[in-house]
This record gives sequence, structure tokens and C-alpha cells, in this order.
Amino acid sequence: MLAWLLWQLERIQRVHAVAGLLISEFGVEAEAEARRREREANSAGTAREWERVVSVVARRTSKRAALEAATDQTLEFGSVAEPVWIASDRPQEFRIQFVCGAHDCSPPNLTEKHIQAADASAAIVAAANTEWPPQTIGLRILDREGREVFAREKAQRR
Repeated sequence: MLAWLLWQLERIQRVHAVAGLLISEFGVEAEAEARRREREANSAGTAREWERVVSVVARRTSKRAALEAATDQTLEFGSVAEPVWIASDRPQEFRIQFVCGAHDCSPPNLTEKHIQAADASAAIVAAANTEWPPQTIGLRILDREGREVFAREKAQRR
């Protein structure tokens, strides 16, 4: 489970890095370039990765365009070599629910832990680094409103 979570985190970081490079190279046309690469992808998996990049580029460039409109200044995309991450939002509350199975055939019990994280991705990483109760067979991460943002069950052994 931890390996999968780390793989997901690496994938997210890779998508953000590619989006940053496209923005620095193509400026406001970065979204169009990412969409072109999505259309020309040679596999469904590659197309899904480019779709994720499109989403990140769209969020970043729309914020940048709104900032430009608000300040009436033109920002130069090439002026910053590497994007700077600023955590301006306060941490959100998430609940990690651990589903623990018993050796006998009794119903599984639920253990819950409250955590603070910047977003759902950070909550997943926090869950991976949290000490899990013994005999955990699955987990769910819920946001403050009780919506499930992540869930995973342990694979059944044969």
C-alpha cells in the first residue's frame, strides 16, 4: 500500500513538473500545447497523463490570467526558472478510517483518526506515514464534509 501511495505522489509531482515546464515554454498557449499532446498520444495511458497535465495547466494559467487582469500588468512567464509553491490556505481536516479485520469471522471494526493536511494529496501521504492499527484490511480518507477522497482495500491473498 505504501509503495502505491508513493508511486501516486511521484506521478502527481511529475505531472506538476511537466505543467510548469509547458507554462514556462509556451506561456498562455501551454494548455493548447498540452491538449495537442493529449490528442497525439500513442496510448490510452499516455493520453490520461496528458489529460492530467492539461488540468494542472488550466488551473495555473487561469489563476495567472486573473492576476494579470486584476493588476493590469503583464507577467513574464520566462522570468521564473522554477515554479514556487506557496501554501496560503489553512490546513483542512481529514478523517482516516482504518477497517480492521479479525481472525475469526466477526465483522470488521472501524478505527478513525483525525489529521490536518493542505489537500487530499497531502492527506494520502499523511495516511501512508501514519501508524496503522494491526490487521488493517483497508482505509478511507474523508474530508471535513464526510466525502470520500480516497479509499483502498488490501488485496486478498490466495
